[in-house]
Amino acid sequence: MEAQNVAKTWTSEATDQELVEQSKQGDEEAMAKLIQRHYGASLRIARSILRNESDSEDAVQTAYSRAFQYLHTFREEARFSTWITTIVVNQSRMHLRRQRRATLLSLEEPIHEQIPQYLTSREPTPEESTARREISTAISRALARLPHGLRTPYTLHAVSGLPVAEVADKLGLSVSATKSRIFRARCTLESRLYVSYGPAQCSA
Repeated sequence: MEAQNVAKTWTSEATDQELVEQSKQGDEEAMAKLIQRHYGASLRIARSILRNESDSEDAVQTAYSRAFQYLHTFREEARFSTWITTIVVNQSRMHLRRQRRATLLSLEEPIHEQIPQYLTSREPTPEESTARREISTAISRALARLPHGLRTPYTLHAVSGLPVAEVADKLGLSVSATKSRIFRARCTLESRLYVSYGPAQCSA
């Protein structure tokens, strides 16, 4: 009983990082506190993507289920609010994919624009503004870690917006080789950004 009282004391005042650490150890009260703190912002983000209350609820519930399933992979240098926002965005897009056969991360759509655009479709809340900045920073860092042979064609195509054929011409590569490198870069980025809560969605 005494241990439970201690837990209740720290959950009322604890930081997200402390709650995450306790949640990793199976503390259900810490998990509930994290959900209570972030669920509202998560639901607003899902609504901005799905435009449907029921679908948004489903997406957020699935996102939190996945988040806690893969919580052991969460890196403490990141913020939980950013991490859960990324999961919610991804899960919401997966809903769209099932509904409209939309792709999770399109080879032809710049990755640095795909996640933030859902957070800028209207005036963002302070939480969403912070999440957008941190997601953009995470993407930039992931890009910087790509091998030069993958980063250059991907950056020219996805960031600079050049057509694949023009990228191939600039780099002296065939179009097929350029597409392959862009695809491999995208898969590497996706795995680094999303591996914390599940497998990458890349497929040949």
